[in-house]
Amino acid sequence: MKLLVAAVLVMCMYEVAGRGNHRDRKRKESDHFPYATSGTIEMKSPDLNNEEAHSNHMPDHLKCDACRAIAYQIQEYLSKKESKISAVKEGKAQLSESDYIETLDLCCSQSWEIYGVMEVNGVKRLSGPGLETEEHPGVMMTSGPWPARLYKMCQAYLGELTEEEIYQEFRNNRDYLEDFLCYDKNGTCTKLGNTIWIPQKEEF
Repeated sequence: MKLLVAAVLVMCMYEVAGRGNHRDRKRKESDHFPYATSGTIEMKSPDLNNEEAHSNHMPDHLKCDACRAIAYQIQEYLSKKESKISAVKEGKAQLSESDYIETLDLCCSQSWEIYGVMEVNGVKRLSGPGLETEEHPGVMMTSGPWPARLYKMCQAYLGELTEEEIYQEFRNNRDYLEDFLCYDKNGTCTKLGNTIWIPQKEEF
């Protein structure tokens, strides 16, 4: 009987602890996306200001997201290119200069239609592959000025840095190219961090 009572007590304590851990996980999720657990999601298109709607350039408050999206796409394009060449895939060689230059050009020249802007917790953010906002429920505004802005930013990176520098950084740290492009000392997110709100590394 004593053993049975002890077993029941242990099971109850385990269940309570499990519920506490579950609440902690839900709290962390709701801290980032407060609508995730409320049961109510407000679906509305983002209300763009004049700069967001008509400027030829990416607004400053969206440049960090844009940088991270571009870094993700560069990783994807270079990874796919390497996977098609056996010697490179097996780690016996690297892409030739002509291969990685062509791949980076193709990356920047893509349509970028898979990205758009949406409102997340009252803040306008870019959304699409490689960004945590892709998982956030809401209305995403695509097309319009966003593809051209991403194309220009991508081309700007190829102008500021050499293709060789980008490829070697990818080879050295292929899963974290955004650290180099966006959060390094001279990265887009780092330079903007002192003047406007930008997504911090620890937030995703």
